[in-house]
Amino acid sequence: MSLIVSTPTQVTNPPPLEGLQAVRSGDNHTLLLSKEGGVYAAGDNRKAQLSIWVGNKTRFECYENLHTGISLFAATCESSAYVYGGTSIFIEGSEQWGELGRGDDVATTAASKGGRASLLGPLPGVIIDFTAGVWHYVVILEDGSIYGWGKARLGQLGNKLSGKVTAPTKIEDIPFKPAKAICGKDFTYIVGDPSTGEHILLGKDKFSIDSGKPRDVKGWKYIGATWHAIFVLFDDGKLVAWGKENMWDLLPPDLPPIEKIAVGSDHVLALTKDGELLSWGWGKHGNCGDLSEIKQDIRNDMISGFWNEISVPGDIEFIGAGFCTSFVVTKE
Repeated sequence: MSLIVSTPTQVTNPPPLEGLQAVRSGDNHTLLLSKEGGVYAAGDNRKAQLSIWVGNKTRFECYENLHTGISLFAATCESSAYVYGGTSIFIEGSEQWGELGRGDDVATTAASKGGRASLLGPLPGVIIDFTAGVWHYVVILEDGSIYGWGKARLGQLGNKLSGKVTAPTKIEDIPFKPAKAICGKDFTYIVGDPSTGEHILLGKDKFSIDSGKPRDVKGWKYIGATWHAIFVLFDDGKLVAWGKENMWDLLPPDLPPIEKIAVGSDHVLALTKDGELLSWGWGKHGNCGDLSEIKQDIRNDMISGFWNEISVPGDIEFIGAGFCTSFVVTKE
């Protein structure tokens, strides 16, 4: 398969896709979580970000089942992390800012022997949400407490943490009970229950990522983030966004009502309520579909001010997005 795939191409030897829970991606690796709790992985393994149990295998050409019994998972640029048993997390890969969560003495799990590269101990409660940015992780516990680790230099883990946080540390001063979190490159966005729509931004106010947010996001259905912007989908199908317009408009005008969105590092997939698949943003790597027949002006591979409609056979059941990658599960 070529390095760039711009038309939807069926995966050979796919993992179980019925009821697929989520897709998570790092810089060059992809993880899928099945409804049974199995993790299937493909991509780069040179930093042991997929597995330490495969000898010298540096690349997974096809999706392979690496783990079972997983409830949640997340990935940074060069690591992968998994929740098992409700309260425990194990992480594989390499770190730049402490994202392995193992203190100052472990910078990679590539040489680990004798067991999973788990965190130093279970967290003090059941984990209900797990997310990651490029270099940091954040978890929400059932009681509403939040823990984070990794890069904190720009305030993405709150004002009381800074620099390199090498172990899960409680994030203080969240003025409501969190329900969901999402991470950009250097920020963490936390929202409360959809009935109240309370929200808070942890990080510097670059590109008005904090000051540009709406008063609340009451009625939110899904949240996602590129590296520098936040997208919120509401129950009524309306999509709002704010942050850095990185050479492309965050929202095309006259979007139809949206059913689902998937937000990658610098592009968006949207499934309309009529079942059409749309994409916009930076499409250089084929992640916004085939651009060769588009009549609108495209500069620097940016789909901006309009969307590309992507034709996929079958009824779309799931969409996902990663670092310049897009995933669609259909039922024919």
